[in-house]
Amino acid sequence: MNLQFHFQNISDVLKEDLKEYASKRFEHLERFASTFQEDNKMLNIHLEHYEKHNAYEIKATLQLGGKTLHHEETTHDPKEAIDKTEANLIRQIQKHIDLLREGKQQ
Repeated sequence: MNLQFHFQNISDVLKEDLKEYASKRFEHLERFASTFQEDNKMLNIHLEHYEKHNAYEIKATLQLGGKTLHHEETTHDPKEAIDKTEANLIRQIQKHIDLLREGKQQ
């Protein structure tokens, strides 16, 4: 799976830490998305820090072949936002695979 990161208002030290953490967390997506071709899987992560509210917003867009899955999460802890985003994307992948299976069985 191809991962692309975009950061706004985040220090370089935190960028590297979050990039490493997110890469490890989003490896779990690979297991669920293994039925799709490797060249058709791309995950874009946009992480932004809002100083006024001390909040982090993550926007994730996962492209699986012709399907685009999207999730946004805002929390005060960037790692928590990454965890919640991963869980939501896994749920969406499972739902998409189930719909594909139902369509093939009919």
